[in-house]
Amino acid sequence: MENTVYVITGTNKGIGLGLVKALIARPSTTVVASVRSDQAAASLRSSVEKVAKGDGSELHVMLLDLTRAPEPARVLEAFHAACATSGTTVDRVDVVVSNAAAPFPGTPSLAIAGQDLRDAFEINTIAPLMVFQGLWPLMGGSRRRRRPGAAGDVHVVDVDVPAKFVGITSSVGSIESQEPFPGGAYGPSKAALNWLVKSLHNQHDELVSVAVHPGWVQTDMGNHAAREWKYDAGPPDTVEDSVKGVLGVIDGASRDTTSGKLVTQTGEIVPW
Repeated sequence: MENTVYVITGTNKGIGLGLVKALIARPSTTVVASVRSDQAAASLRSSVEKVAKGDGSELHVMLLDLTRAPEPARVLEAFHAACATSGTTVDRVDVVVSNAAAPFPGTPSLAIAGQDLRDAFEINTIAPLMVFQGLWPLMGGSRRRRRPGAAGDVHVVDVDVPAKFVGITSSVGSIESQEPFPGGAYGPSKAALNWLVKSLHNQHDELVSVAVHPGWVQTDMGNHAAREWKYDAGPPDTVEDSVKGVLGVIDGASRDTTSGKLVTQTGEIVPW
């Protein structure tokens, strides 16, 4: 049976690293993990070297700097280059998790700097779309999955399982239910990402597209928000709990359930 292929951006720390660790521990899973630099790639490899890989699972590290949105062709080139280093042919993508993002000062709207807005949209909105556009040619077609036979045996059949695009977003990007703290340039950049996730759902019947709020997590970005908002207790959610919840949402996402929606790591639907 073919592996399930995940592409995850921003993976050398935090939620991205947690997702990589959890997924390569599953059987029959290929993870293509993007990082910005050779140093980040070395950090990622060091962090996962003690993880017991599932049967048949593999990790490929993709060099892709998303601080400036790459052209889609560059994304596809980086994907193929990452997979070619191991001699493995990976010609399909099942799930894209757009996790890479950057925080910005939590200033009131009256004080948001124009350059912060431009930078926030570049990293948090445009780059995820370019990644999706670059990988979209690999996300079509049927996917082989195991199904029980009539006598309870297991055989492989072709079934129509749609590819998934997951935008890791934030409740700070919700327009209807804004958080009680200023979101600065980060908030509108995530609101725009949410719009793109919804539009991809509407425009592609063969795609599951969902925005996932991972919780307020104990990561560099989560701690940054706590400092900005002067919340001394810090973020309440551990990386492990967040990753478990996010993967639960991804695994269960379908056109009929959460596609085209903004969902928390606990499965709660958040208003746009």
